[in-house]
Amino acid sequence: MKKSIYLISASVLTAALIHGQPITQAQFEVPSYVQATEQERPVTALSDLRTTGEQGQVYTVSGKIISAVNAWGGNGFYIQDASGAGLYIYPNKNALGYNEGDSVQLTGTLSHFNGELQLISIAEHQLIAPTHETVATETTIGGLVPELQSTLVSLKGLTVGEIATDRFKNATFTVTDPNGQELAVRLDSRSGVNAETLMGKIGAGDKINLTGILSTYQGNNQLKPFTLDQFEVVEKAGSSALEPTTESLKIGQIQGTSHESAYANKSVTVKDVIVTYIDTNNRFFVQDLVPDGDIHTSDGINVYLPKHGVTVGDVLTITGTVEEYFGSGYAEKETTDLTITQIKANQIEKTGTAEVPAPIVLGVDRLIPDGIIDNDGLSSFDPEEDAIDFWESLEGMLVAVDDAKILGPSKYKELYVLPGNSTAQLNGSHGISLRADKENTGIVPVLLKKDFVAKAGDSFTGRLAGPVSYSYSNYKVLVNNDTLPTFNDGGLLPEKTALVKAENKLSIASYNIENFTADPAQTSETKVNRIARSFVEDLNGPDIIGLIEVQDNNGATDDGVVDANQSAARLIAAIEALGGPQYTYVDIAPENNADGGQPGGNIRVGFLYNKARVQLSEKPIGGPNEAVNWADGSLMHSVGRIAPTDPSFAGVRKSLAAEFLFKGEKVVVVANHLSSKRGDNGLYGRVQPPVLGSEVARHQQAQVLNQFAKAGIAQNPNANIVMLGDFNDFEFRRTLQLIEGDVLSNLVSRHDEADRFSYFYQGNNQSLDHILISNNLLERAEFDMIHVNSPFMEEHGRASDHDPLLLQLQLEPKEQTKPQEPTPTTQNPVTTETQTSVTEPATTQTPPTSQSTPQTSVTTRRPNDQSVGTPTTPTTGQQPGGKNQNTSASSRQEKATDAKEQEALQETRNRGSKRVLPRTGTTENKGIMIGLLLLGSLLSIRELPRKK
Repeated sequence: MKKSIYLISASVLTAALIHGQPITQAQFEVPSYVQATEQERPVTALSDLRTTGEQGQVYTVSGKIISAVNAWGGNGFYIQDASGAGLYIYPNKNALGYNEGDSVQLTGTLSHFNGELQLISIAEHQLIAPTHETVATETTIGGLVPELQSTLVSLKGLTVGEIATDRFKNATFTVTDPNGQELAVRLDSRSGVNAETLMGKIGAGDKINLTGILSTYQGNNQLKPFTLDQFEVVEKAGSSALEPTTESLKIGQIQGTSHESAYANKSVTVKDVIVTYIDTNNRFFVQDLVPDGDIHTSDGINVYLPKHGVTVGDVLTITGTVEEYFGSGYAEKETTDLTITQIKANQIEKTGTAEVPAPIVLGVDRLIPDGIIDNDGLSSFDPEEDAIDFWESLEGMLVAVDDAKILGPSKYKELYVLPGNSTAQLNGSHGISLRADKENTGIVPVLLKKDFVAKAGDSFTGRLAGPVSYSYSNYKVLVNNDTLPTFNDGGLLPEKTALVKAENKLSIASYNIENFTADPAQTSETKVNRIARSFVEDLNGPDIIGLIEVQDNNGATDDGVVDANQSAARLIAAIEALGGPQYTYVDIAPENNADGGQPGGNIRVGFLYNKARVQLSEKPIGGPNEAVNWADGSLMHSVGRIAPTDPSFAGVRKSLAAEFLFKGEKVVVVANHLSSKRGDNGLYGRVQPPVLGSEVARHQQAQVLNQFAKAGIAQNPNANIVMLGDFNDFEFRRTLQLIEGDVLSNLVSRHDEADRFSYFYQGNNQSLDHILISNNLLERAEFDMIHVNSPFMEEHGRASDHDPLLLQLQLEPKEQTKPQEPTPTTQNPVTTETQTSVTEPATTQTPPTSQSTPQTSVTTRRPNDQSVGTPTTPTTGQQPGGKNQNTSASSRQEKATDAKEQEALQETRNRGSKRVLPRTGTTENKGIMIGLLLLGSLLSIRELPRKK
């Protein structure tokens, strides 16, 4: 529906409001600037759009579809117009019904995704008559200028690098032109051509001509072909002579004492090598039957030969080319990851069979260096000192882990384990926690062939064995599921909080509920019920809940919807169905696609609160770009965003502050979800020491949050401030220290080390979620971290990738005195808020700083006094880990519920609907009242019939 805007004079409106005179339709006028916008939107040439288009603005474009539709997901495609320029169209789940070759006109919003210009939120579209022909532009890698972005280009004489694939069967590789310039190529399996099909046509070393869409990813060019015909083979590898070696080599000579082989791109022959492991039909591992005895050089290597047909135990002679190739990884792997040394075989000869050599038993035959990944920037090869060099010295060799201890849940077929004889200090869930002083280098990553169900505290009796490989910035031991030893269930169960709910204590929870939406296709009913049950049964119905990662009502569907009232209502209904409190939800919806996360998801933070226990202060709610501020030690809004237009929060979830009342005491709670760690270098990557580039933004955001808290405490030293959420950083990193400053204290830092985690990643338990409080609350705070998710898989009841946190505060009410009625003056109009005065203590108490407050001032609940890493003896209703846990797995089974969908009990969202008006009684106050009424009337005029 079109909205119409009308103007009316102030005198006419005043006469209507004060004297009751009616307003006629003739007294409304359509302003000329509005009439101009009613005209049909012009079609913008793509060349103009690419140079002058503004992100977030709506444009109409036209062009011919030059790619397959949905070749990269989201029903997306590329168009090219008569100007020769191109653009990516991303309708997301809303298929538009067009095909390659169609000419179309579309209206949508201009956006960027990882550096690529795109049109999203398609509002209007139609098929149009063809206006031009499109052909691929023939050029070179050096000629890939910005003007060719999102268009078809054709390149000739390219040499194919090693082709890597991933779990989705996408193919990525690099091509090199005759001038030595390189270009990344990505073939998405959604195009209908997967990596296996592609490798049946081309391989490393082949010379090809290639056509595809030129795109950009994080500032780097990449070519995106979408049909097999676009790969034209000019010359197969091996058809021209390579530099041969004069004699056969041992594998140890090829591997050498470095991360890359000195024999790269040379033809070699290895004899008397035995097949130790079959990876795929195209890859296997071999090892020298007679090792060289040097621990600095690996005796094993990966061999690439399509349809090889070998079996474990075969003894071979292999001739082929030594290559350094990138295994599976992220799009930027060529700048972040180490390479794998392999032989690309062109000839193998089976000479017999033999017994496979015994593996190197980790923790027995060789010890992983303790605490140091690399201390020399990869400038020297020190397997005895640097863990990254230790693993490289075993690349391709068989290794083993005996009686492995499983540290956490399996994901992407990965398991993270410790050798059974490890003396590493374990936490309360039998995992190993991230440390500030050194890395947990003893963790062994295992990559299985199939999915496997496991959790923290489980174990194996027997031997895990396989060759060492590398993918996704980490070394991994490849293990066939068919060879797994006896599995032992450790019996770990999800926890319940040890905090005892009290009528006179305020309870506040923080929970990242992982892309939660009203859409059941994206957020399952099982997940909803599990999260609801956690609030009711595990957290005892907190009074206030800071929700992190709430998506809009239809999740990742990118159609302009930003409201999350239905998402919240779905969770509220599930909580009530389980006998929990009746919650009300409040947030400030972001502008469409402005705050990061999944495109279309409009992720945000918000609050649930129990109105029977707490009240939201009676003030207006701020807008998405309106900064909340302090006045006299209180917030000027009931709910507002902290510095939403600050550059550090661009494209990031905005921090949300809300002022609540509990038994007469004000508490300001701030929900946060800071910038992610995406972009940081991996621990075992080619950049040493790793560059943590994502920290820069979080440090800036942290300073903004600290200044916000400091401003409130400067006005009121006894202000009660709670900051909670997913800060995407650890308690010992500078981000949290900057937020604390000298006005806040992080309760995670003071919590029992054996219980100090909320997340599991690459073998480490870690704390990304935190609750900080103003220092004046330290002696009245109880805190808990409730492990219901991070140690577990969905098969065990996991609902999110984060654990919830719980704070309980003893807020002693201030002494109440009978208010005195002040006399209104023009300088000091009396507001409704001043009708009940509060007597402050006679002396102002200076809050203790976080540095001067002893660690023991916060009660962190664990029923059994135990040393860190030493499990307690289980008692009834408890498991090793110290806190109350469910007595049987059946108590965590999903209960069938018929929870009714109800409308979100969302706190008033419309700005101005909770105005605090001056009391009447003076002429000036009456004038103020009339002025506000005039403003309210103007705001209420939204749509009238258009003047004809």
